[in-house]
Amino acid sequence: MKAFVGIDVAFAKGKPLPICVCTWKRDRLIPFPIRGAVLPDAPRGSGNRGSIDLVVVTTFVDKVAEYLHAIEKHFDLEIQRVAIDAPSAPRKEGIVRRVAEEALDCKRISCFTTPSAAEFATKRREVAKYLENGGAENRMPSANQLWMMVGFALFRRLEREWECLEVYPQATMKVLGAASIHKSKREGVRQQLRAVAQYTGWPEPFTDRYPSAIRELIHAPLHDAVDAYTCAWVAALGPEDRTPLGLPPNDVIWVPKIGMF
Repeated sequence: MKAFVGIDVAFAKGKPLPICVCTWKRDRLIPFPIRGAVLPDAPRGSGNRGSIDLVVVTTFVDKVAEYLHAIEKHFDLEIQRVAIDAPSAPRKEGIVRRVAEEALDCKRISCFTTPSAAEFATKRREVAKYLENGGAENRMPSANQLWMMVGFALFRRLEREWECLEVYPQATMKVLGAASIHKSKREGVRQQLRAVAQYTGWPEPFTDRYPSAIRELIHAPLHDAVDAYTCAWVAALGPEDRTPLGLPPNDVIWVPKIGMF
């Protein structure tokens, strides 16, 4: 059975990686109940300190690949594509923003600027020195960008075995017209789930129980579970049903092809 995976990259200390695995059944994109299945535990993050440790990050992404293989075996699946909510690579030298990020700017969709490889090397040294001098982990410099290094490693590892797409759930919600209420609010989550369900057919019909239903299937806080399912939906779309924001194949964020977006 063909399956599609969505990953909302998160590396907070002790936090399970939000992963959603789905398959099309007729015209409905149905998630597998991996949270309740007899499977190894989903890989857990090691925090910002771990994100600058190459051994820690390599071990983590290897565990993600092993976890996906375990899911394939348990449900008798064949993963076709993996959509990852993270930049796929550092920014190229000599430019201010990645092409994909400039495309988001044109659509008035905000996102963090991805540093270059040289800038990340500098950040890694600065953070290491900060920690050596007794700096608190919860005040580490560049904390809003360090997780990207985990995303880069995740792409490199998973691309060895599956097709991987860079996605950005906030951009998908902009396409759907469902970005007016922030997902940190319950009504914002419901708005996003309702918008996605119109195209995925799951659940049918949309019910008040839907927010809790998705958490029963995905081991993550509700807003992360929504992002993971949204990522899986984009992974489940064929090339003719996706729109590139940026420059394929390596500097692009994929969104559903809907209307004139």
